Amino acid sequence: MKILVYEAAEIVPIKGLYEWLGDSGRIIFSNADKQNFDSKDVIRLLGSINFDTVIFYIPLSIQNQFIKLVNSQFQITEWQEDNTVKFSIDDIGLIGRDALFSFFDKMRLLVGLRPKKECPKKMIDAMNKIVSDNNNPIDAIFVYDVINKVMLYQTENSTKPGTLLKYNLKSIVKSFSSIGRLKRDILEFDDGIAISYLVKNSSNLHEEAIFGFITTIKGENIGDFLYFCEDCLDDIKDSLIEEDNDSAGS
Repeated sequence: MKILVYEAAEIVPIKGLYEWLGDSGRIIFSNADKQNFDSKDVIRLLGSINFDTVIFYIPLSIQNQFIKLVNSQFQITEWQEDNTVKFSIDDIGLIGRDALFSFFDKMRLLVGLRPKKECPKKMIDAMNKIVSDNNNPIDAIFVYDVINKVMLYQTENSTKPGTLLKYNLKSIVKSFSSIGRLKRDILEFDDGIAISYLVKNSSNLHEEAIFGFITTIKGENIGDFLYFCEDCLDDIKDSLIEEDNDSAGS
């Protein structure tokens, strides 16, 4: 879910409180001063959306009211700015130069917001346990949110501080992204190896995430390191399943 807060000098040309924009998964709310904010109607709307992909256009006048309602329905506690959403007419998918097209052409985007996403606690505990175990060669792990383009978590072996700073994680992610839709990428360095995995629909992480494993052991055999990474990735996935089961049972 993303919320784009806007302002405009004219009233958006829609009849009701909100309107779906074709089949684009985007919804605009009216900026009419006298438009009543019907909480029950909005709750019904929120029950019909695809949480991961929907984009709302919300006028500044009802921003706080709308976000408060969304928070209560989805147990969201914190939002952060997200300016990755494009705002051109073509991206919105409007066809024809009608009144709505003209409105979007003149409206001004103030800020983009999305729920702040954090790694589940059980998964964090699993990753911290993996990097602290000196019986495996994994010195650092990172998790990257592909859709929202943000690093969710990173951890390293406390006896090898600076491992994560030693390697450019953004470059590792960029290399992975450039190879298409492969599920795994291996990068060799002079003093280490990085193995990354694409995990889709990763439980309560939603959408897609890249899990990266790094070893700084010189001369580490790729085959051996690969075995440890895949085994530990299964442990991390199991921790996500446990987290989901705990949430379902509570």
